[in-house]
Amino acid sequence: MRALSLLLLLPGLALAQTGLIVQPATPPRGVTLPPTSAALVDEATALSVNPAGLRFVGPPQLFYLHERNLVRDQLGDGVYLGTTLGGLGAGFSMEWIRGQGLPDYRKTSFGLALGSRRLSLGVGYHNLSSRDASLDRLYGIDLGLTVRPTRFLSVAAVVKDVNAPEEGPYTLPRSYSLAVGVRPFGERVTLGADYLAAEGAWDEGRLTYTVQAAIVPGFGLGAGLSHGLGGDRTVALQLAATLDSSHFGLTYAGGGAQGGGSDHVVAVRISGQKYAPLNLGGGSVAMLDLDDELRERGGTLSLLGFTEPDPYLRLTRWMHEATKDPRLEGVVLKVSGLPGVDWGKAEELHQAVLRMRAAGKKVLAVLYNVGDLEFFVGSAADEVYALPSSSLLINGLSAHVTTLGGTMEKLGVTWDVARVGEYKTAPEQLTRRDMSPAQRETIEAYLDTQVAHDVATVTKARRITPERLREAWSAGILTATQARELGLVDGVLLPEELEDKLKKLVPGASYNPTYSPRDERELRWTGRRRIAVVQVLGAIAGGKSRKPPLGGEAIAGAETVVLALERAQRDPKVAAIVLRVDSGGGDVLASELMYRAVLEAKKHKPVIASMGDVAASGGYYAAMGAHEIWASPTTLTGSIGVFYYKPALRGLLGDKLGVNQETISRAPMADLLGIWQPWTEAEQKAMQAWVDSSYDDFITQVSVERKLDKAKVDAIARGRVWAGTAAKERGLVDNMGGLMEAVEAARKRAGVPAREELDLVMEGDARGLFSSPGGEPGVGEAALPELNLGPVLEPALPPGVQALVREAGLDAPWLLEPGLKAVQPYTLRVR
Repeated sequence: MRALSLLLLLPGLALAQTGLIVQPATPPRGVTLPPTSAALVDEATALSVNPAGLRFVGPPQLFYLHERNLVRDQLGDGVYLGTTLGGLGAGFSMEWIRGQGLPDYRKTSFGLALGSRRLSLGVGYHNLSSRDASLDRLYGIDLGLTVRPTRFLSVAAVVKDVNAPEEGPYTLPRSYSLAVGVRPFGERVTLGADYLAAEGAWDEGRLTYTVQAAIVPGFGLGAGLSHGLGGDRTVALQLAATLDSSHFGLTYAGGGAQGGGSDHVVAVRISGQKYAPLNLGGGSVAMLDLDDELRERGGTLSLLGFTEPDPYLRLTRWMHEATKDPRLEGVVLKVSGLPGVDWGKAEELHQAVLRMRAAGKKVLAVLYNVGDLEFFVGSAADEVYALPSSSLLINGLSAHVTTLGGTMEKLGVTWDVARVGEYKTAPEQLTRRDMSPAQRETIEAYLDTQVAHDVATVTKARRITPERLREAWSAGILTATQARELGLVDGVLLPEELEDKLKKLVPGASYNPTYSPRDERELRWTGRRRIAVVQVLGAIAGGKSRKPPLGGEAIAGAETVVLALERAQRDPKVAAIVLRVDSGGGDVLASELMYRAVLEAKKHKPVIASMGDVAASGGYYAAMGAHEIWASPTTLTGSIGVFYYKPALRGLLGDKLGVNQETISRAPMADLLGIWQPWTEAEQKAMQAWVDSSYDDFITQVSVERKLDKAKVDAIARGRVWAGTAAKERGLVDNMGGLMEAVEAARKRAGVPAREELDLVMEGDARGLFSSPGGEPGVGEAALPELNLGPVLEPALPPGVQALVREAGLDAPWLLEPGLKAVQPYTLRVR
């Protein structure tokens, strides 16, 4: 009941089912299944053939089978239940056999299997119930083993009736089955061969051959041929056809035996997991709500160690998989807010939409309340519409810098700073009343780059002139009608008109509200190889990655990142590693630990760095050791430099609040990090020497990793921030592109053929309170990996308050912790 591999319901005895047509009417016999093999079974009916197959069932399944066997003049009915949770599979079945040759009886079976996708061990218990007293006491125990070392090979061994039971006139000899399955052309065609023999009669066994073929998704054919060796050479033949919908399937198998008689089996499947359905109409159209997809998901269970990948990376993976899905013909892109997205990630989303279109998908964007950033993403669609009441704040870009120097003066707080480079301006937020010339120069240059890229990208996507876009900027805020007149949108759309628009854009397709790429039953015998995406998201610090409860900046913990890199380099399924950096930096020591872990990982596997919105200072430090560095044109990177600062609180606590503190020391520098007094001249000199040394180490490593002259590195460093394009021109990055381009680069460097499908796995997530100290998955997540984490977790602080906190620099209290810092001007936000 599947469109790709087991097109024929898999029940039966180790005779590989087709042979059951001619099996004598002995008690162990159950209902005949459509053609299958002990090496192929992986559905709820596996309990009848090989209990090890229960490990591969997946979500709950229910089968009902009815058999009319004219060879033996018998009727049979069977109900089969099976499911898998983690590495444990369980099954239950009841079969009723009625007809000539034996008293009527019921066969009740229980089974368990334990293992992985490559290896499974199973045990089955079968008990018979009948009015015949001897038959009623009969029971058998089966043992099964399945080994699937590669995608193309499956081998199985089954011992039936291990206990060799005897009751009255009934004797069930122990029997053995060996089976092999191969897939020479992928999952579309499966071949199987089984040999069954009773103990002591090895040359009197029976051979069965099985063929299963997926003709089209949702429709499959199968055939089975069985013949005896030795004295009984009777031949049995079975042919089967299967029709599948997502959660329902129907199979008919007809066969017969040499010498006369026929056998008919009808099987019905109901499953919790989707199968590839037979599609007699057009493809699907999906709704993609960017605002909803980009919000954190979790709830209270996240505190227990249950986590999901970063929302943006989750969205990126969804779009990547949807682009390759032949079932999907169109996407309605609902564009409103873009939580957690800046211009680097916006460029990646824009390119992701263009890739969908290049793959033949039609994309219709509906704009709600949007600004320049959201419009930049939505403009990539085939058609763009606004609602009549949409708020279109497409008014150009600006950058805001908030300084607290004046506030500190009023509070009586002074700051001691040791830094290298006039462009290392992060401490200036606390020490100046306004922007320094160096900071203004940096921001002006970046803003010019971003504006030029925005104009070029949007005008190309919407096929309008730059003058039209600038006219929109001059208007400030546009109505939907004004946007249509300027060519920014294709029209004004009423909600009830959406269906008609879709019919014209994607003829024959139907809207699928539950669409999800790759949500169907996995047919591969082994898992795909993987690209591990190790996340460095947020401010870099020691310890494990974490997310503040009030919605502040996330922390990329060195322990978590290092552990994730080590795990990826050890995992034989991981072909390559992509280090995803979206961080303005942080603690120097933590950044260096990440850098050293990257160097170690790339000794074993390709490591590609992908920069998001920002990968600056400590973020660049972590990334620079990779084999290749990819950045978007507007990624903020560089800011190569370090600083140390601390407050002197005597003016606030002593002069204003009357607090007194006296210090008794036994060394000249004993109070070097004290926060009461400002540094003395000697202390300032000592700290500056320390910072200078750290800066020299930083640029030395950059010169080694980027193969640049150290003097050149110093000239482009000194804290200066560069846009991605400028960084590439100066040799700080290798290529322009987003996460998916970095993934493809990792694939190529690992030598993985383009035709081979790979899984993207996210490593290094921020974990809950009850995860392990190193940031590994929590106990709950390990036990229940498929648990739905529930509704979207709203930030504890309103968005407006969070924005104010960020502007004031209060979302990064880790900056006040002791230690050398490598961080870019983190308040730079362009909107």
